Amino acid sequence: MNQYVFVLNEQGERKTALCDNTINKDELLEQARLEFPDDTLWYVNDGDAILDKFMEGKRYLNGEWLDPIAIEVSAEEQQAKEAAQVASEYEAKFKAIDDEIIRAEVIDKDTEYANELRQQREALQLEFMTKRGEL
Repeated sequence: MNQYVFVLNEQGERKTALCDNTINKDELLEQARLEFPDDTLWYVNDGDAILDKFMEGKRYLNGEWLDPIAIEVSAEEQQAKEAAQVASEYEAKFKAIDDEIIRAEVIDKDTEYANELRQQREALQLEFMTKRGEL
């Protein structure tokens, strides 16, 4: 049985939690008041299940469990996120081809295969630019 003091913000989201079974309830609450004087403190004697709720993203406000606050994402932010995902995906593909080109040229001394890979890389570059342009 773990005693907790949950530190909550104005929306009932858990900022942190103090868990210390070596001190009593009053000492734990006093420690929390000193560290977090402006936040809501919620003492729970057996708080493991409560912690699980917070870890699921739930928030606790006015005695009720509530769903997480939905964060509005602007169209620009969404577009930037999608562009970053596409760039990350293609970065891995470019690295794989580049590594293969180096292997073909340096290790295998196979210029013909290296040139084929360079053509594949150019095609991949065009594909990447097209996808990025669609965003």
